[in-house]
This record gives sequence, C-alpha cells and structure tokens, in this order.
Amino acid sequence: MMLSASTVETPPRVGVVGAGLMGLGVAQAFAATGARVVLCGRDQDAALRGRARLQAVLLRQVARGRLAPDDGAAILLRVESSTVVDGLRECDLVIESVPEDRALKNAVLANIERAAPNAIVASNTSGLAIGGLARAFADPSRFLGLHFFSPAERMPLVEIAVGAHTADAVVRRALAFVRGAGKRPIVVRDGPGFFASRVFAAYLDEGVAMAAEGVAVESIESAAIDIGRALGPLAMLDETGISLNLSQARQARADSLEARFCRPLAESSLARLVAAGRSGRRSGGGFFDWPDEGVRRPWPGLASLLPAAAHQPRPDALRLRLLCAEAREALRCLEEGVIRSADDGDAASVLGLGFPKALGGVLRWAEDFGLGALTQALDRLAPAHGERFSPSLWLRGLAARGEGLSAYRGKDLP
Repeated sequence: MMLSASTVETPPRVGVVGAGLMGLGVAQAFAATGARVVLCGRDQDAALRGRARLQAVLLRQVARGRLAPDDGAAILLRVESSTVVDGLRECDLVIESVPEDRALKNAVLANIERAAPNAIVASNTSGLAIGGLARAFADPSRFLGLHFFSPAERMPLVEIAVGAHTADAVVRRALAFVRGAGKRPIVVRDGPGFFASRVFAAYLDEGVAMAAEGVAVESIESAAIDIGRALGPLAMLDETGISLNLSQARQARADSLEARFCRPLAESSLARLVAAGRSGRRSGGGFFDWPDEGVRRPWPGLASLLPAAAHQPRPDALRLRLLCAEAREALRCLEEGVIRSADDGDAASVLGLGFPKALGGVLRWAEDFGLGALTQALDRLAPAHGERFSPSLWLRGLAARGEGLSAYRGKDLP
C-alpha cells in the first residue's frame, strides 16, 4: 500500500465524490479549515452543478448570519469541480458520499481506487458494513468508513469505522484528517449501523413501537422533549424521512443481517405510512402534518393506521422506557466492542444523536441512574415489551460489582 508523502500538517487535498447535501456539507467542512477540495460528480456538468449548489448554500448561510461573507468566499475558492477520473490523482483523502445503495457505492468506490492511487479512501455510509464495501477494492487496507452527520458542515461528530483489512496507519491518518477538519472522531468497529445508527434506531423505533401499541403520539413526543430532546422520535422520523428509514430496514434484511438489525419494531408501521403516501416531512408529512407556518399536528389519518389505546401510560413510564431503550443498545455496543470507551459513546450520543447534553451522554445517564437500578428497570420492561430490554450477564455483573463503567472510561484515541 502506498500513501501520499504529504502530511496532514500541510493543507490536505480532499476529494468528495457525490454532490448531494451530505457531500456538499463534507466539502464545506474540509474547505473551511483550509483543505483544498475536489468536488466530483458523475460527469463534469454534474460536478459544476454541485459547486453551484455549494455556492448557493454558502450564500444562504451568509444571509442568515451563520457565516461571514469573507469566510464563505474563501471556502468556495478552495473547492474545485472535476470528475472522478480527472480530479483525484493528487488527493490525500477521498470520501465517497453517494446514496446508500450498495451496488452504486461499490461501482463508485472501485472507480475511486483506480483514480486516486495514493489516497486513503473512505465511505460516508451511515451503516453499510465496511467489510462488504471493501470487496470492491484490490487493496482494502487503505479503505475505511468516515460517517459524518447531517448537516456535515456543522455537526462535530465523525465515526471512523475500521474494516478487518484497514491498516493501522490509515486509521491514524484518518484521525488526523478528521481532527484537522475540526471534528470529534470516535473509532468504531465495523458492523451493521456502527454505534450511532444502532443507538439512534433504538430510540426512534421504541417511539414507533409505543405508537403501534396505541400510545398517543403527542404523549410520546412530550416524553422525549421532557427528557431534554429537541424533537421526539416520531417527529425525528418525519424529518429524516419515513421512506429512508424503511429502505434501511429492507436493505438490512436483503443483506441477511440478524433480525435485531432489521428494525423489526418499526418496519411494519413505517411500511403502512409509506403505503398511505406519508413518506416524511419533505414529501408532505408522515406521523405529523407540517404546515409552512404554525405548529405541527398529528396526521388525522394516523388514527386508522395506529389507533389509540383506551388506557394510556403515565408520562414518567414513557420517559424511562425511551431512556432505557437507548441506554440498553449503547451498553450492548460497549459490551460487544463496537466502541472503545464509554466516553466515546457519550460524545457520540450528545454530539451526533441529540441526546440531552445536561444528562452527560447516554452511558453517563446509565451510570448516574445506577446500573443496579437500570438492571431492575430493564427486568420490569422485558416481560412487558420484549427481550430487547433484557440485561446481559455482562451488565448484571457490572451492576453487582457497583463499579459503574469506570473500567471503560479514560481510554484516549491514538
């Protein structure tokens, strides 16, 4: 494996392949910290259109006071447009950011490997396994995942997903690139959903499960907001896209993943919403109607798809259930070695998933609540709501020792 002799101390040359919203955000994030960025589309015209969209995005940010005019102009000057074939040869890092379609990503990644012989190559996938995508490479040692969060120019978190063949030197350089872009990296083990998508899906899908049980959607949303969330799980699904979340569940099934990674709590309800023409906020609405002005309200047709139960649970029970669902999945990721430390899990949950900062992070909340008390709560939830809540022997052991997660903290990245 050959890597560029340039160092991250000098402004790197970064290729971004894919000029959608995520690709534009990634390009802006690197250009804002001095990198030279090559924005690539499927052809030169597409690349030019992408750069024009970036210019429009920057102008909107300037108009809204989010960006100084001189800074916006400087960012745009550092971004050039090109094609994969012509623009990537001198790049130090190339990030693929095309839609979450395995066949499309494989084709694009194979083209990048040929066009950028000295670069680290990364996919901005939010959950497709790096090991599967690595099959597109003759040399998978220089390939890994760099999962940015939307909007990428503002969100500080980046998951670095390490494949089985990723070289240690590539991981160290990727960490330097991410830090150089002003982001907070966490290294995660390859696997379905990495850390952030797994934990966020647990939160979102628990909300859907509640709605399917007949819990009023307003109560679900209020419980989440009372915890400190900016949006409840159902409104967040509308924002991210009902159809997108459904596609992720179906892709996981098509990939023959374990049932727990196929979003079994949510898939049926999401499919019914999409069949009813409710694909998310950008497509007219989902769980909620979203007027141009005024507050969102539950979609009236939801009552026929997910009828409300006569008995409604107490707000405190809903709050605890949402927190436990998210904490249980985060603890499972820690137990399985998906994340290297509880500190990384807390950083990811606050910086990438909108977990309330006042609670310190999802694993810090679990510690503050008490692992013994959490285990007891999970033992009450599991018979009523499903095996997903059951504590493992590992968690029971931690609770019995009364040490919290101290053994999993203070582990700094290289």
